[in-house]
Amino acid sequence: MRELPIRIAIMAAALLVAAVGVGATVVFLCLALYALLLTVLSAPLAALAAAGLVFLASLLVIYLGGVLSSMIAGRARRARAKRGGAAFAFSTELGRLLGEDAQSFIAGKPILALLVALVGGFTVGASPRLRDFLLRILKY
Repeated sequence: MRELPIRIAIMAAALLVAAVGVGATVVFLCLALYALLLTVLSAPLAALAAAGLVFLASLLVIYLGGVLSSMIAGRARRARAKRGGAAFAFSTELGRLLGEDAQSFIAGKPILALLVALVGGFTVGASPRLRDFLLRILKY
């Protein structure tokens, strides 16, 4: 049990070093792109073109992440549906109905909903036994 905090600290340090390395790599790639565009365009236009290309690459990464995430979520949903069958369908319908009721309550009384959420969050945060109880319920 004592090794867990040490392992977490080592993993966090390794992640930080890797993030710095990736950041430096991106900076050098942007500089190389700017230098390449500088041979064809004037300096301001090369800077704008490099920034635009990096922005488009960022949008592409975000889009691909969303597609991958939805594929993984869909696969997990289908696996749960296969395992659960009728119980999964029942819980899905129950969740939908409760969600609609909660949405109509929140839309009708936003201040009361905010107060209920604050009190509930404070209560769950302040009471370890209640938090453990709710976590056990959510696991099943």
